[in-house]
Amino acid sequence: MEINRRQALGLLDSLSEFYPVPRAGLDLASTIAANAQRAQIEAERRFSVALTLDANGVKTLRTLLSELHRAMLPSRVTRIFGASIPFTSSVLIANVFGAFLGEALRARVGGEWQLVELNGQTLVALCLRKDDFTLPTYKAGKQFMNGDEDDVWFFYSVMVQKIVPAEKELATIHSDNLKSDRAPAKIG
Repeated sequence: MEINRRQALGLLDSLSEFYPVPRAGLDLASTIAANAQRAQIEAERRFSVALTLDANGVKTLRTLLSELHRAMLPSRVTRIFGASIPFTSSVLIANVFGAFLGEALRARVGGEWQLVELNGQTLVALCLRKDDFTLPTYKAGKQFMNGDEDDVWFFYSVMVQKIVPAEKELATIHSDNLKSDRAPAKIG
């Protein structure tokens, strides 16, 4: 897949007409789901790629974000003088393609969308357990801004490896407690 600057700008113009997160009148989970669906529609319509809510879809997202980054990256000369990809563009990408990344992660490991306070900012987070959350929307925006050094596939893989073994361990502990030979405690 190869994306040129005109195609990237067309996508950004289209996304600027979409809704921010959270969207008035919808709960946060519905807003995220709508934005993830928008990511799938835009990827298919503009670049003929399928974003599926699984590992393959996240790999495709990684490629798409890398190509968008390359298309929007200012020239070397202008970067010397401080030019970079506009922050507003990264917010648009984060709101839509980050929602897709989060929904793919949520489909694999579970979790619930919530607004969290972090360093004086309110951020959209996928909460996995009490006091344990991740920021997939932020991560997608970072890959768009910084390129492959902020790889969404690596992020997804690490989160799955971190969460799935922990879930299996908890299930084993719970199962072992149910199989205990000890008699139940008497109360009273």
